[in-house]
Amino acid sequence: MLTASTDVRSSGQWQTIGNRAAITLLNGAIKQQRVSHAYLFIGPNRVGKRTLAIDFARALNCNAQEVAAPGWGDLQPDPPCGQCSACDRIARSNFADVQIITSATQTSKDSNPQAAQRRTMIGIDLIKDLQSDAILEPYEGRVKVFIIDEANRMSQDAANALLKTLEEPPSSVHIILIAPSADSVPETIASRCHLVRLRSVPPETIADSLIERHDVPQAEAQTLAKMSMGAPGWAIAALNDPSLIDTRKQSASRIIDIIRADLPDRFDYAFEMTREFRRDRASALDEIARWLEILRDIAMLQNDLNQHIVFGDRIEELSDLAKQLTTEDIARASSAVQNTRDALMSNAYPQLAFDAMMLEVPNV
Repeated sequence: MLTASTDVRSSGQWQTIGNRAAITLLNGAIKQQRVSHAYLFIGPNRVGKRTLAIDFARALNCNAQEVAAPGWGDLQPDPPCGQCSACDRIARSNFADVQIITSATQTSKDSNPQAAQRRTMIGIDLIKDLQSDAILEPYEGRVKVFIIDEANRMSQDAANALLKTLEEPPSSVHIILIAPSADSVPETIASRCHLVRLRSVPPETIADSLIERHDVPQAEAQTLAKMSMGAPGWAIAALNDPSLIDTRKQSASRIIDIIRADLPDRFDYAFEMTREFRRDRASALDEIARWLEILRDIAMLQNDLNQHIVFGDRIEELSDLAKQLTTEDIARASSAVQNTRDALMSNAYPQLAFDAMMLEVPNV
């Protein structure tokens, strides 16, 4: 049996921060009764893809009429109302007909939960369990919703098995795949899904949300929003765990040192990043994101846009790098980092990916 895992509170309406175009698209599909059987949500890390998927699942199963006053049905809230039992229980991971599938989801064949936690790929057994559940009628909701998080980590066998369900989906089933990009999942899968693209959220929108929803003082909200680089999920996580800010600063220090380092030290760094990737994939990918942020800050300083840099506490070191590196150096380094990220997301051999990145990134 697949089990759901969410951390979204049902405080009413869509909980997704920003990306109003995506929300409008999904809301319109519900109102026009033209909901697709399969969706592919793509966008940057922590931009809100999973939150939007859960919001959509709540909207599809919302029983807003439960909270409408008798005789005032026309005034009932739009789904997801955030107040009915379905909205509340989906948000609390306690709704049988909404399930989230990740590589760590326990399958019917797992002898213990620890086996699932060690998995790094979404294998065929998880998809077979999904198919077994999908053929059953909804137990308590209007429809069944399966959310496959990090769909780019499906094995080839799993993708082939899922393709059969996408080609002949049960009428009461909706499948939402979450991935960084359409190119990160097989074309045969992507072509059978309605694409929903999420973009980085403006810092003003993130700051306003932190102030309104979490009672964060304005100055702190603006700082977190700027540091998040358009990812509201990171801002909220940092609000709950301030050590993330320290980790981010330490990461920036390592990157600045590596830009100045010689090749042996760079290969040592590549070795450590490979170990980190195997131990904590998300942490390693976060460090790669820091690389792009550091390179962006250097580019901003080269163009006298100091007010837009993220790592203001390192402005002297970054300014020094901005003087020593050319615009072409920054472009080449950014391309190398992005290629490394894409390779890792496509399950490339991590040591080779990080070694290649160290050879491509210019040094000073």
